[in-house]
Parts: sequence; structure tokens; C-alpha cells
Amino acid sequence: MNTSAFFELIARFAEQPIPAILTRHVYLWVGEDDDLFFKSPLGFIKKLDLHLLCKNVSKTPIGDKAAGREFSRAIDEWLLKELPGSQRQRALLITGLDLLYRYYLPLSPFIQLASENTMVILCVSELDISFRLQKPLPSYIQFNPYSILNYAVSEVSEEGIVKEG
Repeated sequence: MNTSAFFELIARFAEQPIPAILTRHVYLWVGEDDDLFFKSPLGFIKKLDLHLLCKNVSKTPIGDKAAGREFSRAIDEWLLKELPGSQRQRALLITGLDLLYRYYLPLSPFIQLASENTMVILCVSELDISFRLQKPLPSYIQFNPYSILNYAVSEVSEEGIVKEG
């Protein structure tokens, strides 16, 4: 889907429920989230910045598994508090997917929210896919600049990927 078609969909979705034809209303936006806010109806999009949420976690867990559990708990609490059940039209924008990828957390809590009334937009920053190393890494280290993008793409249908144009 191109960006202009996506913004048309957002405008229609903000006005009335739209049944998902092929899959749920889950979309992948590659780029910065400013355009989404400026070109969407006021108050339609609620943003979950996972980096900010992670900074506000009260415990300092020891180890990756403990950190993943604590982060997952914080996400669940945020969703219950900030995105309670509602019949009004809304969208949830999730940024900071690199943290989900880092702690091996699934996207399913967000995917399950998608419905005729709730649009879920996964946002992968240009920085996450355009980073390039200054010098080569040792041969035993593999670096894939598209790993976060591939992680998000795995949960979104081809029709839900928003492309420039």
C-alpha cells in the first residue's frame, strides 16, 4: 500500500468501523512517526513508545530473561491503562520495536488488539534500517541491519506494508 492510500484509509477508519478484508488492521510504517500524527485526525492515534516505557520500568532486572518478563509486564499494564476496551475508532502506534526484538518478545499482544475499531501501526524507524558500520566486524559476529524490519514484517500481511509513493 502506498502512503497516500494509507492516509485515505486512516481518514475513513477514523470515521467508521471498517471490516478487515484479508487480515486484521495491522500495518507496518517504515519511517518517522511525525507524518502519521500530522496527517491523521487529531487524537486518533495513541502512541506507545517502547523506549520511554522501558525507561519507566520500576525494577532493574538482572539478565535478559528477567528483563524481558519485566518489560512484557510493563507493556500489559500500559495497554490495560492507556488503551481500555472501547467501541470508538482509534489507532495504536508502536515505536521502539528493537526492544521487543532484543528481548525476544512477541508482537501478539498488539496484533490481538486489531479489530474493526482499533488499527495497529508498527513503526520501524529509518535509523533502524539505514545504520551502517564504520569498520568491519570480526568474522565471528554477524550484523543484519534489517533484522528489526524482518521481525515486524513477519507479522504483517503484504497489503499492510506501507511503502513510499
